Amino acid sequence: MVDAKSVISISPDAKVAIISAMLKHPDDLSTLTALRQKLIREKAIVDQQLKIGVQNQMEETKEALDILGTTKEQVLGVRANMKNIDSLCKDAQGLITDYSRIRKISQTHQNFVAAQTLVNNFKELHQDLDMITARMREDKRNILGPAPNLLMNHYQLFKLEELRNTTLHQARDEPLDVKVTLKQYFGRLDKVMEEFEEYLWELSRNMIELIKQKQGSVIVRVIKIIEAEESADAKAVITTTKSERRVSRQNLGGKKVEKPPRTVKSLRSKFFDVLHDEVSRKFALLLEKVDKEPMECLDATDFVFSDLALVYDDLEPRSPSNYKIFPFFVLEYHRHVYELANKIVNSPDLDGGLILHLLRWVREYYANIYRQLGVPEELLEPQLLDGNEQGLLDDYLKLVRNSLTEWTNNMMNTATKEFTDRENPPEQDKDRLYNMQTAALLFEMVNQQLSIAADSQQAKIMEQVVGECIQVMKDYQSKWKALITAEKRRQIEMTGAPPEGLAEYIMAATNDQIKCAEFTDSMMKRIRSENMIRNAKSLETVEEKLNVTMDDFFDVATHGANALLDLAFNDIREPISKLHLASWYDEDPMGLIVATFKDYNDDFRAHLNDYMFNKLVDWMLERLMIAQIDALRNRGTKLKYPVCKDRLQKDRALVYNFFNEYKPANDLEQDFDAIEQLHEFACSAKRSAYLNFYQMKRVYHDLPISLVEDILAKRDDLDRSGIREIMDPIKEKFKDKDPNDANRSPTIFSKVKQ
Repeated sequence: MVDAKSVISISPDAKVAIISAMLKHPDDLSTLTALRQKLIREKAIVDQQLKIGVQNQMEETKEALDILGTTKEQVLGVRANMKNIDSLCKDAQGLITDYSRIRKISQTHQNFVAAQTLVNNFKELHQDLDMITARMREDKRNILGPAPNLLMNHYQLFKLEELRNTTLHQARDEPLDVKVTLKQYFGRLDKVMEEFEEYLWELSRNMIELIKQKQGSVIVRVIKIIEAEESADAKAVITTTKSERRVSRQNLGGKKVEKPPRTVKSLRSKFFDVLHDEVSRKFALLLEKVDKEPMECLDATDFVFSDLALVYDDLEPRSPSNYKIFPFFVLEYHRHVYELANKIVNSPDLDGGLILHLLRWVREYYANIYRQLGVPEELLEPQLLDGNEQGLLDDYLKLVRNSLTEWTNNMMNTATKEFTDRENPPEQDKDRLYNMQTAALLFEMVNQQLSIAADSQQAKIMEQVVGECIQVMKDYQSKWKALITAEKRRQIEMTGAPPEGLAEYIMAATNDQIKCAEFTDSMMKRIRSENMIRNAKSLETVEEKLNVTMDDFFDVATHGANALLDLAFNDIREPISKLHLASWYDEDPMGLIVATFKDYNDDFRAHLNDYMFNKLVDWMLERLMIAQIDALRNRGTKLKYPVCKDRLQKDRALVYNFFNEYKPANDLEQDFDAIEQLHEFACSAKRSAYLNFYQMKRVYHDLPISLVEDILAKRDDLDRSGIREIMDPIKEKFKDKDPNDANRSPTIFSKVKQ
């Protein structure tokens, strides 16, 4: 509903629009009477309010006019009284005979009294100065003492200074020799005043020590003296201002303004300058030593918090509030701390440990000053390190990266030369395992960086340092992989006589990679046990990265073990190539293969990590199985039926007996099942061939049909029609794809030639 007051104050057109909005529909006419009554009531209320307001305004205006009239009458009365007083004064002068002579005699008497007082003061000046000097020197014997004569000395010096100023001011129009004589007479006063002021500043410089010695009353006296001098300065300034205004009003132009007797001292400003110089002196010693002992200088700033606490508890309550003594000391100390930190940052000898120590110290500094003194970081300007903590952290990480990279490169250059030249066999540990010493050196460096980073007590820094260490480990892994690959290729492909002992050195490198994995696990446990990373999320991230790195070390060790197998299989290339040929039936290439493997495995078992050796045996067996399967398809292979069955069984027995020395019988039977079934199929009678195939296909779903067909083609008792007779049902079986095969694990047949 529209307010009646607002309706009155708007234009007729607007009123029509408002009424139109109220009466949009014919049914609204039924409420017209009620609406009209409501508007009448609202208008009556507004009219009553206006009437009351006008009445109040009229009453206030009338009261103001009455007061104005009364004031005018009082002013006229005062003026009349002043005229009467002036008239009485003039009449009184006429009634008193010799008034001018009496007035002159009175003025002469006043001048005589003033002159006599001045002469007495002159006579007592040196005596007073002697007393002041004696008392002051008595107080100065103990600069941290109670200074009982401080206020008395200042009071007397203040009076003597007023005497001096007044005398010199009154003699300003006297001849030059009079002025010089007066100044010489007051010369000693100037020296005593200088000595007193120096004593005052000495007390000011020792304010913190005075608080420690429970001499707070001395501080109060010092500040009272400064306040008294400031008050005198203010009066002198006011006198100068009034004189300037008077000259301005009189339009005297070039006439000189009469200077006041007192010279403004500004002791308060000097007082704060003295405090600033004292703080600077405290930090000067640290700034001198910062290049030689930066960490010690940072740790030596603990006095900041104790001094500021004393200022807050004892000096602030004894100082005027407008001095803001505590904020002054806070900023003074902080600005010198800022200067100290910047000098450390700009030091040419800034290393990683110092950067972390500085970052931790800055964090603790802000925390302590807030916890102990209640001063938040936002009020401390300028910001320590200029807010460049991240830049410093980046510099630290760069130093870590460069140091680790340089150390690792130097270590790997030495290890590479040793690995490639192989002038001496690798070192052996107490268990006769070969090793290269690089793992221990690498993690000695890594753990050193972790210890330094842990000193920062920041999860972010620890996480990034671990990241840098992991990157160095990855480079280390890549270099070992490339080195093993290059040397293995040189051994296999080189036509001349390469240096001996490559297998021994690969075993040493492989053992080192296993050690690296173990060191990585120990490193992860150390981080957790020593609580180096307190943030749970950061700790989880670091552990995840270290787990990946540990797996990568096992991957490099696996690469080394496979390189050993490549060397071993390179030595049996010729006997492998003779398997299943015509000469195979009369010769014993498998015996030569097994004898070669035995020589290798004797060394592997003696000098290779047990875990890697067991893995290597598994991989050796698998690769030999694959080589035997692939040999069934070699050019020149002849499967003489049924002689081939006994010959294949003899080879399997040789291999089985050899690996039985390293693996349990149950595991071997499972490993040999594939080759045994394949050999059974290869030498099966025509009527049982499909059954043997079916049994094999049911277990080994990825058996390639090309292998089956190639093996049958090598049989000397089957012609094309015989092969077709066996293959037709087999091919039909291959067409029946089992949908579950896609979810089954691959078998050894997935690794043979397709």
